[in-house]
Amino acid sequence: MDFQQSKRKRGRPRKNADNFFGTYLNNSTTMHSDTNLNNSQAETAGKNLHIEIEDWEQELDGEPENNIENHENDNTSDEFPELGNGTIPFDSLEENLTHSTIIHIVDGEKGGAGKSFVSKTLIEYCINADLDVAIVDADTSNQDIAKLYDGVKSAFFSDDEKQAKEADEIFDLALEKSVIVNLPAQVYTNVTNWITRNSLTQLGKEHSITFIKWFVCTGGIDSVNFFLQSLNDLGGDVTHVFVKNMGLCDDWNYIDKMPEFIEAQRVHQFTIMNFPKFPFWERNMVDRLGVTFSGATLHPDFKVISKQRVKNFLKEAYAAFTLTGLIK
Repeated sequence: MDFQQSKRKRGRPRKNADNFFGTYLNNSTTMHSDTNLNNSQAETAGKNLHIEIEDWEQELDGEPENNIENHENDNTSDEFPELGNGTIPFDSLEENLTHSTIIHIVDGEKGGAGKSFVSKTLIEYCINADLDVAIVDADTSNQDIAKLYDGVKSAFFSDDEKQAKEADEIFDLALEKSVIVNLPAQVYTNVTNWITRNSLTQLGKEHSITFIKWFVCTGGIDSVNFFLQSLNDLGGDVTHVFVKNMGLCDDWNYIDKMPEFIEAQRVHQFTIMNFPKFPFWERNMVDRLGVTFSGATLHPDFKVISKQRVKNFLKEAYAAFTLTGLIK
């Protein structure tokens, strides 16, 4: 790994922070199943999101974190009431150990949609958020994810019954922590069969595991149709995010007005995410040098302005991921 992100502490938001993401967030669209938030709830949610985004901006700018809250001395001994003999109730302990995890599947079906690029950004978002995630690169032909990050696992989706279990480790990993899976092109049928034939969504409920599919769209009609097919096949059990790759298409009006797309929004209430464009020169340099985005901000071959472009991209991308409210 070219760059190791250090653990960070959360700081309080700056009093006069720039509203860097104001315009971007106003242009992003998120479809939620609960549309009946009252004004007070919406205002509270907006404040919480604003604090999250200010925190990303502060870290990426490399500014010192002042007024860090230190909770090391907080008294947490009251979390479980002790019995008369000083032991902790077993039921309470078991409940505390139970935690939910997510299998994030980055899909797109078509080659060149930007799946690996979105996967790398999602990975670095989680690293910066101090989220402990497992990484799986299922693209056996070009494992660029495995070259950048430590501890990356491999998985293989096959229509051969004898090799079908090769993907099972993804679910096993999710029993311990959330998992990010980078898919190759043209494995939609195999992945769908792996989920449906093994009743994984139901099995996931039994083990507090949920599935989220981040479907990266190129802006082409065939790419949209693959997304609609995924909704028809898995939409009732798997949360879908329609990721608009702004680096490949900057005009999505015709898709937003498609009757099939509008109907799918009504039925499935999926989330729409605008994934920002990454500057051409900086993208080529990241690929050529084989560095992470965070590593690019420290690399000597990236000059001051280029480093700023990378930081700006990360700010927009992190804001877009935060706005979905799906990453925990």
